[in-house]
Amino acid sequence: MALIWKPIIRKQFPMAKKEKTNNPAEREKIIQHCTSKFLRDGFYLVTVDQIAAELRISKKTIYKFFSTKDDLVKEVALKMMNEVNNKIETIINSEDDSLTKIIKLFEVMSGVVVKFSEKWLKDLQIHTPLLWKQIDDFRTKRAYTALGSIIKQGQVEGIIIEKPIELIIHIFVNTIRSVVHPDFLYHQKFSYKEAFIHSFEILFNGILTPKGKKIFDKIFTKVIR
Repeated sequence: MALIWKPIIRKQFPMAKKEKTNNPAEREKIIQHCTSKFLRDGFYLVTVDQIAAELRISKKTIYKFFSTKDDLVKEVALKMMNEVNNKIETIINSEDDSLTKIIKLFEVMSGVVVKFSEKWLKDLQIHTPLLWKQIDDFRTKRAYTALGSIIKQGQVEGIIIEKPIELIIHIFVNTIRSVVHPDFLYHQKFSYKEAFIHSFEILFNGILTPKGKKIFDKIFTKVIR
C-alpha cells in the first residue's frame, strides 16, 4: 500500500465563483462567521437572510462572493481542511520524536472534532453527500499519510511495536471513522471528544512498547486535561 499522498484540496473543493473584489477582509469575515455558525447549528436551516442580518450586511454583499449557500458551505469545509492539513504537515516535518508527534497529532484532531456539532455532521451527510464523501476521503487519506510516517519513525525509535505499518494504520483509521461518527454517537452517552479520546488511548496503548507506554502515560494525561 502506498503511503504517500499529496493533498490537492483546491481541486477537490474548487472555490466558489465570485466577482473580483478589492475587499478580501469582508469575504473572510463572512467565512469566519459562517464557520462558527455552521459548526454549531448546522447549515440546512440557516438562510442567507439570517447570515446577512447577523453580519449587518446585505444579501447582495454575500452573493458578491458566493453564488449560493452551498458554495459558502463548501468554502467553510475547504478552509477547515486547509488549516488541518497545514498543522499536520508541520507536525510530520518537525524534528520531534514519534511519541511527541503522536500527541500533537491527537491535539490537532481532537481540536477539530470538539468543534463539530451533530447538526453540522448530519447536514453534511444528508444534504451534501458528495461533499461529505470528499471530507471523509480527505481525512482518511491524510490520516494514512501522517500515521504511516509517525509509526515508521516510532518503530525505529523502539516506541511502537514491530507489526505491519499498513495494518496498524488500517485498524486505527477505520476505528476512528466508525466511532467518531453521528450514527454511532447518536445512541451513546458520550461526546465526540470523549469518543475520540477513549479510542485514541485504547488504540495507542495497544501498539506501544513498554518503553512507549511509560512515556505515553505521562504525556497523554496532561494533554486531555
